[in-house]
Amino acid sequence: MSEQDIIQYLSNRKFTVLWSGGKDSTATLLWVLDHIQHEKWNILYVEVTGNTHYLCNQYVHSVARLLGIHNKLIHARREDLDFFDCLEKWGVPIFGKYRWCLYQFKQRPIKQHSYTIQVTGIRRSDSVRRKNIKLVEFFRQTQSIVVHPILYWTKKQVLEYIAKHEIPLNPCYRLFRHSGNCMFCPYHSLSQIILTLQDPGWREIILETLERANQRGYISENVIARWLKYRNQSVLLSSHFSEKCGGGEDEQR
Repeated sequence: MSEQDIIQYLSNRKFTVLWSGGKDSTATLLWVLDHIQHEKWNILYVEVTGNTHYLCNQYVHSVARLLGIHNKLIHARREDLDFFDCLEKWGVPIFGKYRWCLYQFKQRPIKQHSYTIQVTGIRRSDSVRRKNIKLVEFFRQTQSIVVHPILYWTKKQVLEYIAKHEIPLNPCYRLFRHSGNCMFCPYHSLSQIILTLQDPGWREIILETLERANQRGYISENVIARWLKYRNQSVLLSSHFSEKCGGGEDEQR
């Protein structure tokens, strides 16, 4: 399937762009604006209650207004759960059946607000776990069809595409090297962990919760130990600067 096939597929169907405020989903949103002519689509931004930086929320709304599509934007969040309460109770969310953050804070709002067809900013090069992802996928469990138009793009292509449209990057990248949609994430890089813990407010809630968190096996224990290890790290070492903006982005599926 080619890009033109995806354009043709989306051109006569309702769909939802899943936008996290990260660079990849932002590039995907711009791609949709460039290639899809009809107006029967919307945008879903899911805030992870208690774990999303307010700058990420502000960025999404400001860019939507800048692009003239704020009327398409749905800002959703769980009102009955808080991420850090769940982290303490359920432990670190990891891949597999214990990845409760995806199921509880992302998929439930997506199911409630999204059309059957969802367009994401997933890229294969972001993770080896994505090596078998196809441009268009059907998920029987959620009865959804997921389209990944920038699946084969590089990070350079993403950043150049956003710059071409003169859209600023999420300010959280400058502060934390991640989008701020998930301030605590077990898959943040070392530099992202150190920079996140330099923010006093997030440092306090993350470290205090991790000290009380239920530990489910050695992976969970290792994640907690890694974050606690760098609680007193105040500066980035020179080796940390080799890590470029936006590693391990928390894109919504």
